[in-house]
Amino acid sequence: MERGSPDTESSGVDSEMSGEDTQLFCMLALLKAYAPESYLLMSECQKILGPPDPIHGGPPFEDRMEPFTIFIRKSSPNPGHEHVCMIDQVSAQCAVKVMAAIGIPRSATVSKMMNSLCGAQAEPHVLQFIKDLLTKREMGRKGKENFSRLVEDILEHESFNEALFVLKRASTIFKENAAFPQVVSRLYCIAKEPSDYVKAEEWAKKAIKRAPEISYIADTLGQVYKNRLLRMGKGPGEIMSMADEAFRAFKDVERKADKEEPLQMDTEGTASIAATFNNRGLFGFLQVAKIAFEKLRDQQHKTSLIQNKKMEVEDKFEFFEWYLTYSKPDKTTFEPPYVWEVVALCYKHYTTRTAAESTSFPGLLDCLNHGLFRSRGKRAGFLEEEKSGFDLEEIQRELKNDYEENVDDVKVAERYILSNIILSNRMPDSPQLTSVEELQTIIRRFLDTERRHRSPEFYLLVLLLLFPEEQPPVVQDEDDEEAEQPPTDGQPGQLPLDHGSDSDLQQYVTFMEEAYERSSYAKYLRSRYLLPLFFLGKGSGLSKWIHKSQLDAIVEQTVDAELAGEKCRTNSRKTHRIENMWRNGDVWQLPEIQNILLRVEDNKVLVCAGWWKVKVSTEVEPEDPTLSTRLIYLGFNIQGPVLVKVSAPRVNND
Repeated sequence: MERGSPDTESSGVDSEMSGEDTQLFCMLALLKAYAPESYLLMSECQKILGPPDPIHGGPPFEDRMEPFTIFIRKSSPNPGHEHVCMIDQVSAQCAVKVMAAIGIPRSATVSKMMNSLCGAQAEPHVLQFIKDLLTKREMGRKGKENFSRLVEDILEHESFNEALFVLKRASTIFKENAAFPQVVSRLYCIAKEPSDYVKAEEWAKKAIKRAPEISYIADTLGQVYKNRLLRMGKGPGEIMSMADEAFRAFKDVERKADKEEPLQMDTEGTASIAATFNNRGLFGFLQVAKIAFEKLRDQQHKTSLIQNKKMEVEDKFEFFEWYLTYSKPDKTTFEPPYVWEVVALCYKHYTTRTAAESTSFPGLLDCLNHGLFRSRGKRAGFLEEEKSGFDLEEIQRELKNDYEENVDDVKVAERYILSNIILSNRMPDSPQLTSVEELQTIIRRFLDTERRHRSPEFYLLVLLLLFPEEQPPVVQDEDDEEAEQPPTDGQPGQLPLDHGSDSDLQQYVTFMEEAYERSSYAKYLRSRYLLPLFFLGKGSGLSKWIHKSQLDAIVEQTVDAELAGEKCRTNSRKTHRIENMWRNGDVWQLPEIQNILLRVEDNKVLVCAGWWKVKVSTEVEPEDPTLSTRLIYLGFNIQGPVLVKVSAPRVNND
């Protein structure tokens, strides 16, 4: 059955679901099929069944639910609160399909459930289950699906109008909740054919009115304008006007995201803020800038656009450059490769420079990844060539000249020092490399001023350059009395003039961690995995720091060799194999990697080099009982030193 109008309040549900036992069974099946952890209280079930209640002499619940009783499970996790649900999700999914086939569609069931259970005294768990059913989007292969699984199924098996009716009804019942009008807006924008951008804008603004300071809600309006811009004709005035609307909307998202705290919840419980910073305002701005540039054919309007937006595009490019160099999403979040594609192309449109030419600090860190199969440029679909030793020598030469002309600029000094470390990874015997002693002199000159107020990048270089040569790290228990810090000169936070002692290094570790928290990184990278940038190797001087790209290259070569004899050698298969090697810890068992990294064999909680202690960070820890010997490798991310702890196969000495 298809409704003639989504605004009609009467749905015909009562005539379709006349038996109370059938109604309840359909609700339990729908809940279990689409929200596996859901349940109803026995009191809620009795409310749906209606009188007579067993406590007033009515038949038992099991008798009233025949013939569905065998599919229903009861439990009592809390005294006086008996939970009722379907026995398993597979049975529930089958039941939903059968009921739809005999004329009880999904939309009718969820509408009846809202009408029956979501009055003024609705229980919080019911409200949450309804919200999950209608708004929770699952992660697909290319990111989050457009809608919740239930809404997707209603769209597929029923109609747009049925889905719209259900969501409008939810928006009416839950008057304070912004999530439902937000989904209505997305329906008009994405699911309706053709899209109704006027209605989509109207409902996006309704959602914002309910949650005016939530960036994820505000993002919907920007997406409406962006999609409308995409489908516009070539009239420059119309394009510029809609682009301006979208720019304003996404800058509003950016402003709200900047003010949000992790796990924030508004007072009505209408919208939760993920622990991860919402970068959609920044990215949406770049998407609109790219679309507008590419749609404009009139050079005068295009020049005006570039002049007005160039600085903002550059700022947002810089954000994503370090954001993607220093971190990646956690295991629960998908970050599509087209993010870097949009960022890099937009940057080129407005500056005529390519992202691959960048010699910023994060740009230098990323340049050794160029050409690798899993580099962000390759994943974005760019034809990206590996940086040669000659290329890196040229970069180092340019940055050296820049430093000599700006010897008091700490940022220029940082890039010059890093260019030498990068060059040493590709050409450790390059005659152009600056000596470690000279680089130490440069970093110490800046270290003597503003000691506790430098950037995380600065302290990363301090630790790499001043790390002791004479003594490799050894592991020691944190309770070891001999490993305590020696006294300083009595001034808290002050360093002795001798920068080479291990006690200094411990303080530099602290300074780096403090700099990270003080910088914007702690805010913007929250809940993201901080990528290791360098590992401690077996060399000396600059050569003892192994850029992670060296490990990636070894893994790629290993996987290529494994796939060489297979007929089906697809990029997705290669990607899957590489990701599994990192996920399972197989990377650390490769002889080529063990041969270049310095290893500390123990499983205590602190690693020490002289007085220097660093807390352990466990990256991979297989639970195979045949694995015993602990491998520990020291690495550095943008927050400070970390330890990679993995198990190695037990050696048979017989």
